[in-house]
Amino acid sequence: MISGKNLTKAYSDKKILSGVDILIGNGRKIGLVGKNGCGKTTLFRILNGIEDPSGGNIDIQNEIIGYIPQEFDFPDEMVGEYLEKRLESKWDTYKLEILAAQLKFSNYDPYQILTTLSEGQKMKVKLMEIFLSDPTVLFIDEPTNHLDIEGIMWFEDYVRSLPIAVVMISHDRSFLNHTVDEILEIDKQKIFRFVGDYDNYKEEKLKLINKWDQEYVLFLKKKQQLETLLENVRKIKDGKKRGRAVESVKKRIDREIVHNKKEKYVSKKIKELEFDTTVHTGKLMVRFDKVSKSYGDNNVFQDLSFELRGKEKIWLYGPNGAGKSTIVKILMNIEKPTTGEVTIGENIKIGYFSQVQSNLTSENEIMDEFIEKTGCYFGQAYGYLNKFLFDRDSVRKRVWQLSPGERARFAFAIFAYKNYDLLVLDEPDNHLDIETKEVLEKSLSEFNGTLLLVSHDRYFVEMVGVDKVLNLKEGKLTFFEEM
Repeated sequence: MISGKNLTKAYSDKKILSGVDILIGNGRKIGLVGKNGCGKTTLFRILNGIEDPSGGNIDIQNEIIGYIPQEFDFPDEMVGEYLEKRLESKWDTYKLEILAAQLKFSNYDPYQILTTLSEGQKMKVKLMEIFLSDPTVLFIDEPTNHLDIEGIMWFEDYVRSLPIAVVMISHDRSFLNHTVDEILEIDKQKIFRFVGDYDNYKEEKLKLINKWDQEYVLFLKKKQQLETLLENVRKIKDGKKRGRAVESVKKRIDREIVHNKKEKYVSKKIKELEFDTTVHTGKLMVRFDKVSKSYGDNNVFQDLSFELRGKEKIWLYGPNGAGKSTIVKILMNIEKPTTGEVTIGENIKIGYFSQVQSNLTSENEIMDEFIEKTGCYFGQAYGYLNKFLFDRDSVRKRVWQLSPGERARFAFAIFAYKNYDLLVLDEPDNHLDIETKEVLEKSLSEFNGTLLLVSHDRYFVEMVGVDKVLNLKEGKLTFFEEM
């Protein structure tokens, strides 16, 4: 078992975790959730001995720990060479073939350079490396971030089949529903435990919030009663009686109010994204006519034909490398088709959100970058950014200092400043915490224009409410009327 008692963590004067108790083991599958920046990765690093807690104790009894971080940092060497260094003996190379088979790593090539692997392949190499040490507890940070739907579904089955304890940080609600039997949430610097899958956690957390709110109302009522009582006993004419009564009420206030303070539960969320559009049903937004794309001898897809019409919400999905982002870039005229014709409807405003925010790396402060990219007046910029949870201190951060979650939030602040008729969103939910995803889902479900959405998050897609599906696989596009 791994147990943490009264764990705290602070960076200078900012407390991240406070009085955290945690118990891991017995083959349980656990999902760790919470807002971006709440301390999930920090807790992982503490439990794995990468960071020390500021206070508290960790006890590890008869466990071998494996840890897979959110991002992979592989050297520029061959897969086999990298893995063989982690074997106890050169005679153990057979273990690599066994692990590759267990992981269904059908295209395992020991001579391929690590840095040329897809993210899904890198995940499997990392799992092979970890399982060479026969771990009894596995920690995985955001395992679905770089996997396509087929990869996610494979990983769901794989996690369920493991006989060891697995703890995963994830914002993929469908993935959590299919894998975990327990949810741990970091909220207000504490850990809360919920037995069951993600949907059960949401239901139980709502009950808990209602309980806290009721306790807060009762607390305010008692506080008012004791304050009124204190005023009344101060009016007692007899000095001795008044003194004893005042002292007695003050003790009650100290015991029942000061040392038993209740606070109203508040959860800050970004504002909803609002886009005004007057596009009518049936208006031609985009037409692809026999569009093909090749890079040298690599034929990505050939003779793709489809249309986007007014008010349609379309989900484009397929395996990694199938060409989904290439379709998006051709639509946005970032890349040219090898053959075929692309037609964009007349007088439409297109909003494009890329999965890679490569333009958000400047030395500018957030406030200055926002004004430069949107043309917003200085006097309005702070109020607008505050709706996306950037306060007066954080707007003075340099753009390059932003975490992935903050960068995604800032990108949406810039994106949502203007109105669009057609939204083209390529993996918009990457690096967003669940609460922010929920706001985005509601905004997109209420959007009255046309939406082309690329995403591997099935829960997100379902909540947005797409009405048509385009599946791109092996260079061909298949059309479905519904999910």
